[in-house]
Amino acid sequence: MGGASLVVACGSMSSNAGTYGYYDGGSGADTGSLYDGTTGADGASDGGPEVGAGRPTTALFVQGSPSLPDVRLCWGTSTSVAQVVPFPGDGVMPGSNYPGVPLGGVVSMGDASALVGEFQLYAIDAENLARIEQNQATTYTCDELVCQGSSAPPCLRNNFDYWPVTTSAAGLTSGVTNVVALSGCLASALDPSATPTLCGASWNATAGNLNAQLLQLEATVPVEGGLSVQAAQLSPGLAALVGDGGAAIVSFGTQGEADASTVATLQGEGTVTAPSAVSVGTDLPVYGQLGFAVDVPGFDGGAGHLWMSLADSQQLVDPTQDPTVFFGQPRTYLLAVLGDPGAPHAFATGGDAGYDGKGLHVLVVAAPAGTTGSGDAGDE
Repeated sequence: MGGASLVVACGSMSSNAGTYGYYDGGSGADTGSLYDGTTGADGASDGGPEVGAGRPTTALFVQGSPSLPDVRLCWGTSTSVAQVVPFPGDGVMPGSNYPGVPLGGVVSMGDASALVGEFQLYAIDAENLARIEQNQATTYTCDELVCQGSSAPPCLRNNFDYWPVTTSAAGLTSGVTNVVALSGCLASALDPSATPTLCGASWNATAGNLNAQLLQLEATVPVEGGLSVQAAQLSPGLAALVGDGGAAIVSFGTQGEADASTVATLQGEGTVTAPSAVSVGTDLPVYGQLGFAVDVPGFDGGAGHLWMSLADSQQLVDPTQDPTVFFGQPRTYLLAVLGDPGAPHAFATGGDAGYDGKGLHVLVVAAPAGTTGSGDAGDE
C-alpha cells in the first residue's frame, strides 16, 4: 500500500459503477477485470466444456452477511491458523485501492484445494487490515493476525477486527466449483439491527448465526449463444417472505414480460437449483434488454419483485468487461439471489437509489476455470 491514502469502497454505485468487483484475488495487480489465472486477461478460452475427469477445485466467495463489512478471509484448524496471506491476497476491489470480498459481491479462487477437508473460517475487516498493512514492509499472514487469545500486535481483536465463521459442511468438495456464501448475522450485542427476518430463522439475539454455506455447482456443457446457470438462494429475507410452502420464481426475459421463461424455483435459503439454459445471443443491445426477474406470488411489484438486466448484473460484478466476453465463458454460471427484499433493490428505480449492497439483487458470474497451483489457496 505504501504511504498512499486509502480509498474506501462505497456501497452506492453512484460513486463507482463497479463497486462489487469480481477478480481472482491473488493473481497479481488487478484492476477489477474478470480473469481466473488460467487463460490470460479475459478467461474466455479454456479448452471447451468443463465436463470430464481431473477438474480443478475452485471456489466463488460471496459476502452476503449484512453484519459484516467488506472482508478478507483466513482459515485453519481447531487448534491453529494457516500461515497464508488473507484471501484475497492482492488485487483491489473496484472503488478502492485494497483487496477484499465486497459486501454483496463475489471473488473467485482459482485453486481452492487447500480448503478441501474440515477447516475453521475467519472473516477480517478488509478496510481495517488495509490500514494496518499500509505502513508495513511485509504482509502479515493469517497466523500472525488471528492469534486466538493474544492481544499483542499485530494480533487483531476477536469480534471487532475479525469474526469466526461457522461453516455448514466439513470442507470444500474436491474437483468442483464450490460456492462459499457468508450469511447470517452477529449477536444483537454486536449488531443491534440483526433480526430473524434479515438473518435467517436460526438467528438468536444471544449467539447470532454468522455462517458460511458451502454449496457446489455442476459441470455443464456450454450453451451456444446462451448461458447455463444454476440459481442459489442466498437471501434469508426472501425465504421469510416466501414463508412455509411458498416459492420465489426466477425467470429470464425482458422487463415485465408476461411469458418470461422460468429458470428456477427458490424456497429455503442455502439451496442450489439444477442447471437451466437461457438463450442470450451476442448482439450488444440484448444485454440491456434481457435479464433475470425474481417474483414471490402475492407480492408482485412489491418487496418480492426484482428485475435486473444482464448489464445491471454485470455492473455488480465487473463493469470493465465486454459483455460478450463476460457472458461468453464456456462454463456454468452462478446465479446468486441475495440481499434484503425490504431494503432498496439494486437498480430498482433505474439507478442506485441508495442501494448499499444489502438490498435484494442478483449476481451472475462464471465458475472459475481453475489453476494448477501448489494448493496454497491464499496465494492464487
